[in-house]
Amino acid sequence: MERRNFAQILETANIDIKREYDRLYSSFYLQKIQDMYGNYYSLKEHCAANFMNVPFRGTCLSLDDFDDFYDIHFEKVPSNFNLNYLVLFCEYTYNLVLYLNCNMSLMYAGINAPQQVYLQQVMKVIELIGYMMTQKDSITIMVPKSQEAIAVSEIVSPTLSYKVIEYNHHALQGNIEAKKSIILLLADQLESKREALRSINKTLENNIFFLYNSMNIRHNNCDPNSKNYKEHTANMPIKELEFWYDEIYQLSLLSFLELDNIERSKQIEVLKQNY
Repeated sequence: MERRNFAQILETANIDIKREYDRLYSSFYLQKIQDMYGNYYSLKEHCAANFMNVPFRGTCLSLDDFDDFYDIHFEKVPSNFNLNYLVLFCEYTYNLVLYLNCNMSLMYAGINAPQQVYLQQVMKVIELIGYMMTQKDSITIMVPKSQEAIAVSEIVSPTLSYKVIEYNHHALQGNIEAKKSIILLLADQLESKREALRSINKTLENNIFFLYNSMNIRHNNCDPNSKNYKEHTANMPIKELEFWYDEIYQLSLLSFLELDNIERSKQIEVLKQNY
């Protein structure tokens, strides 16, 4: 039986992601907010008016310019709607609303302000679908909530912590090179811990480093002129290669957790002596 990915599992569960999208779309684009002068504007219109305060605007001069430059367009009734569409919409609107200036003559301030209500709604939806928020510079991204990834992000070096979480971001689906670069960072950190990993789980150590060295990650396994050429890897379809990259990522997380458990096991042994 073919293994379903996380998106497929959610889309067949009792979660109406289309209804959640409809609510957010209406709140952002259609619902009007009265300002202190009696004028009515949507949150999208407020974001457009406040666009120059957005730190990630780059050189774009307006929200329309930004949308056009990055080819970001959302439909009220999307023709190809899926979970990633919902998450991308949440990311887009959340980051724009987050930087709304509270002095923009919105009718309310504080926790009942329309922008705060919207941000809370996005957070509830993200929690409902099993995702979590994480920061990348001035941008909030949303990734599947993985307890293993969260645990490993807390024990690796600070420079790698975000990358561990980022691997699960929807934008990396199909992006072999981006996934490879993250796995390579994990491999580099595990290299210095290889002997320790072998001492507690020889099979895992053998498997993970075989994969690092044979799947075109640490060596060029696809060039026939390379001394590290692996015909099977070179002929592997991209989809299959990405499957193995995802497996290598999971095995890397497991390796870090196994290593982290060494000290915990020592503490338990000390505790046992008191009983």
